Amino acid sequence: MLQKKILVPVGSSGRDLSSVHYALALAERLRAQVYILRHDAVEITPHSLGNLLDEALRDLINSARQAGLSVSHHIAHRELKEEIVDLVKDEGIDVVVFGADNGACEHLMLQIKDLVPSQIIHVREKDHISYL
Repeated sequence: MLQKKILVPVGSSGRDLSSVHYALALAERLRAQVYILRHDAVEITPHSLGNLLDEALRDLINSARQAGLSVSHHIAHRELKEEIVDLVKDEGIDVVVFGADNGACEHLMLQIKDLVPSQIIHVREKDHISYL
């Protein structure tokens, strides 16, 4: 049996970390590999939200790796939709987990839903999850 693969696109909102937490918990149960895709357009200055998000993301990745999970961190340099579709196809991603970031995530999910064969999970609020 092939190892499952989970992709988590991360935007500039701190709410995106809920999707990373969800994906890591799912990966632990399934013994899946996690791909975190971060868009490079996030402005990072010493005291910006982007910098805090980056630090929190690094801590999550390091903790997951110490727990034995396989986690890779990718930077998207093109439009996020294109990067997601290409990564899903190139790596054979089984599940894409989106977080909540003021509607931008929902718009992106609708754009890629028919372009990828993966299951899409939308993590909105604590204990509120949608399966598409």
